[in-house]
Amino acid sequence: MSSGCKIAELPIDNVENFEIDSIKVFSPNNEPLYVNFNINGGRIDALVENDGITGKFFNVKFVFPKGITPLSITPDMSKPIDFKVPVIVDIQYNKTIKKTYTFTLNEEPLNPAKYFIERVDVLNDDNSASNIKLSQAGNDYIGLSYNQSAGKRYKLKLTFPSKITPLSVTPDPNALTDLSKEVIYTVKYDDQISKTYSVKIGNYNTNAFTRKIVRGVWVSDVGSDVFATKANIVECVNICKDIGINTIFVVTYNDAKTKYKSQVMKDYMGVEIDPKYAGRDPLAEMIEAAKPHGIKVVAWFEYGFASVYGDNSGGALVAKYPSWASRDAAGNITEKNKFYWLDAFNPEVQQFVKKLMVEVVEKYPDLAGVQGDDRLPALASNGGYNASVTARYKTETGRTAPSNYLDSHWLQWRADKLSDFGEYIFKHIKSLKGEQMVSWSPSPFSWSLQNYLQDWPEWLRRGIVDHVHPQLYRYNFNDYKASFDQAMNNMSPFNAKELIFSPGILVGIGSGDSVTPEILDQKLAYNRQRGIEGETYFYYERIRKNKGFQEVIKKYNK
Repeated sequence: MSSGCKIAELPIDNVENFEIDSIKVFSPNNEPLYVNFNINGGRIDALVENDGITGKFFNVKFVFPKGITPLSITPDMSKPIDFKVPVIVDIQYNKTIKKTYTFTLNEEPLNPAKYFIERVDVLNDDNSASNIKLSQAGNDYIGLSYNQSAGKRYKLKLTFPSKITPLSVTPDPNALTDLSKEVIYTVKYDDQISKTYSVKIGNYNTNAFTRKIVRGVWVSDVGSDVFATKANIVECVNICKDIGINTIFVVTYNDAKTKYKSQVMKDYMGVEIDPKYAGRDPLAEMIEAAKPHGIKVVAWFEYGFASVYGDNSGGALVAKYPSWASRDAAGNITEKNKFYWLDAFNPEVQQFVKKLMVEVVEKYPDLAGVQGDDRLPALASNGGYNASVTARYKTETGRTAPSNYLDSHWLQWRADKLSDFGEYIFKHIKSLKGEQMVSWSPSPFSWSLQNYLQDWPEWLRRGIVDHVHPQLYRYNFNDYKASFDQAMNNMSPFNAKELIFSPGILVGIGSGDSVTPEILDQKLAYNRQRGIEGETYFYYERIRKNKGFQEVIKKYNK
């Protein structure tokens, strides 16, 4: 009977109903922090994001189930609590129910990714804003001044996220500095985290580069033995000279291999040149053969941000650098038409591509310029779902990246980021050699935007292109005419369009001719009728093998 008496003496409240529902944690400045917690009996174990503030003081708020309001909580939760050691928390739910917890709260390790410069502004000596806009990839900033005297000095204004106050920045960004050569700034964010940033402002003499009519041809080693011997390269140049070609766009990088001796590729991949050309340098040989004839040679970076063709593993680059792979909404490596893509928004990938392009400009004094095509700056539009990219989109726009990769806002945001990279490349090249040509060969607009995030009218608006070669690859005249007219409409707001615009014309691919000489004749006649005196052909091998193509091209290049 005694046991029955004990049951009768229990409180009518169910103890299990009295529990903490959730926990919110704030910095001493009352900024909300992400927290992951676990309540197990009398233990509370929590891991909170690092707030970047020295010490382990945090404000804590317990949230209880609806209808439950404790009489008291000890210690006082209205003040910051020091969690240097576990804290004993007593919660008096009512007169009869009290619970005690041992509350252990730890900070996650410092995350270097959370420490960054939000904005860099270039100031004149009187602290007024200059007209120089810096372009950025990772921790690398590049800007251009225009037609200014040498030795001009500037100050920098660095803006950091609201919770970040660095301990020091050296050298002093507020000191007048000659930035015409790269200056390295070291930002010490914390005793554990320091980062370096490079800033360069090149002076671009706009008179250094003069646009002239481009009558070009793409020279590729795919489906062609043009690079097999030096004699073949000489033959290529002689044919180009005979038919009036003045610019050769020579493949320089494809399938994760270079057609020249590249220290960059050796550093990244351990192989300095495509093994087929070991002991040679086809790019140097092409430049050497073309120079006596006044034919310009431009380094064409065919693969750009594409990693590999036909290999769903992502190829050699992704094998060595897995984080470089672009991801689609399902988490797979981004693929379109059997090309597998690198993450074009990844600063490491951007640095890799930039280093290759800068390398050829610095290595070959007689090189005329560089070119990207429908893979640079570009990304298949079903890509861009890497966590870092979607997080950035969320931070900048407040929106969640939609699963529909053709969503107009998401599409344009990614395209704008690629336009930023194009601007970044343009400024780097012009800061090295103002006379260098920077040309792009995108797909026709707006197909280029919908499929490869290439908003090339925006490139024209920004003034980051010397020549543009939209790939008007059409098999009959009427389709070509329609594509040409559309491209000319896109060009219409811009001055010197007759010099900027050198449309890409398809004559054939590795497997054979795509048009007849008669159709090619119609296309060129229409170009001349519309005031366009030059075009760029894809590609050399079909022209070499078809005398009819040579005769038509020569006819219109007189």
